[in-house]
Amino acid sequence: MIALIQFILTIAGTIVYGFAIDFEFILMDIFKVILFFVGANLLFVIFTLLIFIFYIFISEKSPGNDMRKHKVLHQFNLYIFNFLYRVKPVILGKENLPKDNNFLIISNHIEYTDPLYIKQVYSDYPVTFITKEELHEIKILKNIMNGISCISLSRKVGDRQALQAVIQAIKQVKEGQPIAVFPEGTRSHSNTVKQFKSGTFKIALKAKSDISPVCLYNMHKTVDIFKFKIAKVFIKVLPVIKYDEFKDMDTQEISDLVHKRIEDELSNFKDT
Repeated sequence: MIALIQFILTIAGTIVYGFAIDFEFILMDIFKVILFFVGANLLFVIFTLLIFIFYIFISEKSPGNDMRKHKVLHQFNLYIFNFLYRVKPVILGKENLPKDNNFLIISNHIEYTDPLYIKQVYSDYPVTFITKEELHEIKILKNIMNGISCISLSRKVGDRQALQAVIQAIKQVKEGQPIAVFPEGTRSHSNTVKQFKSGTFKIALKAKSDISPVCLYNMHKTVDIFKFKIAKVFIKVLPVIKYDEFKDMDTQEISDLVHKRIEDELSNFKDT
């Protein structure tokens, strides 16, 4: 939507400018028109980013599960990380999206952009994340993550802080805010999936929530901002694992079950 507005405004402005200038020296005027078009696009991008930053600050204190906020952020997400970043996400398995908000998203983790594209897939849900504490030290990121009620988790502290994060996650899922977690705990930078940390699955057990597994493929292509071609990446939503299917399992068994489904799907991508 924002990209369409940019296109319409810059084209209209360029046409008006073209009629307004002197056409006596036609080659020089064409150069002026092109320069105006490029400059108008650049100004629109800067103006849009300033609006985005302003919105982040004024909306931070509103409830983290407010869908109006998530819808606005979704539009900026599409504009910045699809249009400006030149990325085309191919979303598969939309029919497997959950029917309510009582679920936990489990995904493999390839690059730092993964949460942004997961948000695009689950745009009709107030999805939040368990995030690294270091990210909360970056001003704008901190405001965004606080605004959607992300849960900070430090790698440096002991089990007590991790337990508090799990308790908070259980509470938020029970209250109708889905949480996305990357149980690998780190990025793979490749189309592989590392071993999961089984403690993650306490959230689904205690919240009595379903699990929505997601398989990411080729996401490492998103981080090259100097790429010439549009990067195509794949996000597949796998069938929901209902709470009744795993309620009698321990966390390690659930971890193995979800890990295998994502790993199998990665293999399917590699075979195509």
